[in-house]
Amino acid sequence: MTSPDVVVVGAGARGASIAYYLARAGVRVTLIEKGFLASGTSGANVGLVNVSGKGPEHYTAFSLLSAGMYPKLVADLDAPVDYQRDGNMQVALTDAEAEQLAKQAARQSAVPGVTVELLDARRARELEPAMSPRVAAATYCAQDGNVDPMKLTLALGRAARRHGAEVLYHREVTGIRLAAGRVAAAVTAEGEIPTGAIVDAAGIFVPRVAQMVGVSVPLLPQRGQVYHLEPLPAVMQRPVAGLRQFRSGTVMVGTTNEFVGFDRTVTYEAGSRNLDRARRIFPALARARVLRAWAGLRPMPPDGQPIYTAVREVPGFYVAVGHSGITLAPITGQVFLDLITTGGTSLPIGPYGLDRFTAADHEWARQPVKGDARH
Repeated sequence: MTSPDVVVVGAGARGASIAYYLARAGVRVTLIEKGFLASGTSGANVGLVNVSGKGPEHYTAFSLLSAGMYPKLVADLDAPVDYQRDGNMQVALTDAEAEQLAKQAARQSAVPGVTVELLDARRARELEPAMSPRVAAATYCAQDGNVDPMKLTLALGRAARRHGAEVLYHREVTGIRLAAGRVAAAVTAEGEIPTGAIVDAAGIFVPRVAQMVGVSVPLLPQRGQVYHLEPLPAVMQRPVAGLRQFRSGTVMVGTTNEFVGFDRTVTYEAGSRNLDRARRIFPALARARVLRAWAGLRPMPPDGQPIYTAVREVPGFYVAVGHSGITLAPITGQVFLDLITTGGTSLPIGPYGLDRFTAADHEWARQPVKGDARH
């Protein structure tokens, strides 16, 4: 392949989407991944296309825009990714939790196009008949959906390749060469790849890549533990409170939000707590054994919102990172296609620049604290 116009670093859902949108538009692009497609967090999550779980309002609206792009993306990919837009529910097991749910539903429903319905226990069980009578209240958002995250990421990578992208696995970017202050090449152990643009979409390793051009990106890995239960007859109709049943009958039980550095250990304490809550919501889950468990590491900025920007100080260098790569996959590809080919975008990424962070934010990212619960 001739030298690419763009090198995308990181082949999770975010990087694969950027590569796909660029290649489909005729841009010469190379996607570089030190592992393989979806080998990071994109292959280790529950796969929610989550609108109602995002805040503040501008982030909810941004997620809604991306969710609205999913049907066309899935049709264009022409691959089985098990996408559905059948809503999502959150539940309260106590009166105090129900009060918090009500406040959250009101905030989210203030965003145009988003409706989060507050349900009493009877109405919740009409939607989910297997739900326990112990559930005090629930919310339902029809704008939410879900997808198989592994299938989605693989489909994006394959589609990018079909449109002419070069995809390099087991290739790590070890440096970035600049010329006159601009991006000139991605450096790997196998040699340089000359290019005029690099998109840093390396997930939890985004800060490491950005530091190669002297740019500080504040974020920490946040561990999310997931438990995979053996197949059962249909228990739930849609994702509920971090639980999701796949067409195979298997159930995923998530998740945790832990700042423990790069530790991917699965812990008995978290498993016991999450599985107990899952069984209190759906008693039928008590019959299922745990088949396996794993942990992914979300790339989490200090405010929990994405970082989508062209870095003014280093022309040709872009940052694409955040914790919601599955939900934002379609809009991410379009944003960076716009930025790279036209120098701007009409999509509302104003809140997601690097200039929003303070010195305290950068200090937070340098000093991870176990058990930090700010997100």
